[in-house]
Amino acid sequence: MNKSTIGVIIVGAALLLLGSFYFMPVTMPFGMEGMDDEMAEHIAGDEHAEEEHSAPEHSDSLRDFEISPAEVVRKVQGGEDVILLDVRTPEEYEEVHLENALLLPVQNLSQETLDEIGLGEDMKDKEIIIYCRSGARSQTAYNIMESLGYTNIKSVGGGMIHWQEDQYPLTESGPYTGSMMPLENEAAMVDNDGPKISLSRTLHDFGIIPQYGGTVKTTFTVANTGTENLEIGQITTSCSCTSATIADSIIEPGEDTTLTVVFDPNLHEEPLDVFKRTVFLPTNDPNTPEAEVAVQVDIAEGE
Repeated sequence: MNKSTIGVIIVGAALLLLGSFYFMPVTMPFGMEGMDDEMAEHIAGDEHAEEEHSAPEHSDSLRDFEISPAEVVRKVQGGEDVILLDVRTPEEYEEVHLENALLLPVQNLSQETLDEIGLGEDMKDKEIIIYCRSGARSQTAYNIMESLGYTNIKSVGGGMIHWQEDQYPLTESGPYTGSMMPLENEAAMVDNDGPKISLSRTLHDFGIIPQYGGTVKTTFTVANTGTENLEIGQITTSCSCTSATIADSIIEPGEDTTLTVVFDPNLHEEPLDVFKRTVFLPTNDPNTPEAEVAVQVDIAEGE
């Protein structure tokens, strides 16, 4: 074999080697080798959906009977056999509610009405998650159902207010189409006789605040424009990053007091951009049994 023939063979071998690298198929991620394209796309899509609907857990100070919105999302999306029970009014339910939730307004809650909507004796050990607007009515519902022998129930901390503040998924709108007992007549609006709460404002905007700059606070004026003493009950908030105290829990007619609201930007992970936290004030004002104020904030992460 002469030198020219050997050279041709070497060049050909080199070209063949380069070509094999060029046309080499793309390697699948570890663990997906051997799968067809359809299966790989399905798995990738599931992972993307899981990331899209992830619900970070807050380190909220939940009470024994409460459950966080994030935990509810995980249970539902994980396919756990849980029952969601909305104890608000039909009007509130129609505006927004959790998907597939049953409706039973707390003022109608009894063993008879629970039987009527399918939560009778044979459901007393099923996991039932109760929610309302703020957590107050769902706590009442929890206490009633516990007394009736329901053993696996929880109340959503912060209610739908907290759920919407942090934009958790699984919400929808529309009227309730399931079985429901007629609502009992609610008390009509009363005249100005008796206690009447008045708030100097209902929203304070903290603007942009640094994450590591410490707590921020603001005050609201709470007045009684009625004719009898105004009583403020146990104040709660939609999230434990926010706390509130009132200088006087009993306000005489024509008097006022100060409500102080404190927000901690570094207590736990918070939503990005602008969000709100709500303070709930239970009162003996027959027209406003639960007053609300809110604070708005945008945290500068890492500052």
